[in-house]
Amino acid sequence: MELSLAGQVAIVTGGSRGIGREIALGLARAGADVVPAARSRDKLQEVVAEIEALGRRSLLIPTDVSDGEAIKDLFQQTKDELGVPQILVNNAGISPHYKSTHKVSDAEWDQVINVNLRAVFLASREMANYLIAAEIPGSIINVGSVGSTVALPRLAAYCAAKGGLLQLTKVCAIDWVKYGIRVNAVAPGFVITDMTTGMRANDRLHQNLIDHTPLGRLAEPEELVGPVVFLASGAASYITGALLAVDGGWTAL
Repeated sequence: MELSLAGQVAIVTGGSRGIGREIALGLARAGADVVPAARSRDKLQEVVAEIEALGRRSLLIPTDVSDGEAIKDLFQQTKDELGVPQILVNNAGISPHYKSTHKVSDAEWDQVINVNLRAVFLASREMANYLIAAEIPGSIINVGSVGSTVALPRLAAYCAAKGGLLQLTKVCAIDWVKYGIRVNAVAPGFVITDMTTGMRANDRLHQNLIDHTPLGRLAEPEELVGPVVFLASGAASYITGALLAVDGGWTAL
């Protein structure tokens, strides 16, 4: 029952920047070899170099996480070069549209659902198949949101995806518990990343976010690292199907 991840291999989607970058580096500091997955080769190269500077192994595998074939290639290359991954963090997410629901186009809806929900299913299914075939336990951590459980106005597709992610987490946890695969989720509030730049630039919206957060501030990306490392580790061996709020108290109100 310790937080060390020594000897394990991890994949972190959306691992090139923001929360994903911090999680990838945090897992490496905890002892894991880490493969960050994202589309940007340049950003990935930087993170891979940082992971290797920590004395851990890593791979450069640019990946579109909403593409099923790309996900298969990601897992196959990871297995071939580092071993079967035992930790998967489904962090990739987008929220490019802020508009009332009746103004959301089909393409905008599909774009958000594909990255924020479909990609989680694709990667989790692939992970489970590798673990079951190898007969080894593993841990999947999905990055949800306060939008997994509460309504965020003008973010219908995002909330639908994050709400679906929570239910997917629970079903996968039950389906795969007999194989020793734990599946949990963390639900951050609003975090200081590129994705929240627009809201933070608007004084009214920024203040509204702060007013909804009892801790009185937005989170720093590194504040997600501890909860994820915990859920990935043996210290969380009796936890599966859970949602851990990391939201500064937002959902306690």
